[in-house]
Amino acid sequence: MGNLSSKLTTITFGVADPNNRPTLQRGTITNFGTTPYTFSAGDSGTTLRLGNANQTAVFYAEGGVWNALWNDIADFQLLNDELVFGKCYYDTIEGAKICNSRCQLSVIGIASDTFGMCVGSGANHTEVPLAVSGWVLAYVDNEYECGTPLTNDENGNLTEISMDEKRNYPERIVAIYKKKEHEKLWGSAGRKVEVNGRHWVKVK
Repeated sequence: MGNLSSKLTTITFGVADPNNRPTLQRGTITNFGTTPYTFSAGDSGTTLRLGNANQTAVFYAEGGVWNALWNDIADFQLLNDELVFGKCYYDTIEGAKICNSRCQLSVIGIASDTFGMCVGSGANHTEVPLAVSGWVLAYVDNEYECGTPLTNDENGNLTEISMDEKRNYPERIVAIYKKKEHEKLWGSAGRKVEVNGRHWVKVK
């Protein structure tokens, strides 16, 4: 499942009977008829692994999950263009394409290489992970005041939306500007991405 912080002390996996769920507490496994799971605690926190791929489990974390996720949430969609992380894509029947017209109709998101959770992966042969929530690294044409609403330009980058565009096409606000990322690499140890001059934006 991944690494969980030492603050997480109780994990419950759902089974058919919601009143009789197997429970994991630090150092103790209770209510397991068999042992399809492994549980261990390490210096960096608690590690849980599901050892039975044929069983479906519901993950409960009482008190919160810490350090288990990365950044934004992405939805994988069919891709009908090149994959460029940080670019804006619009939807077509044939799949997502990089935006090529300012304030474009049917913009569906920004290609993300910083997501901590994703859905839809594996549904298509060629896919693009599109940020649907959270903060993502995107190509922006300029530095703006924090909170500036952005739309796409003709190159698939983000730019400030005009008052007329915002009035006529409010649904075409793609993101809200946060700041430029000045580091060359971003991410946790062993999983860093190249920033390539991108900026942080909040997905709308």
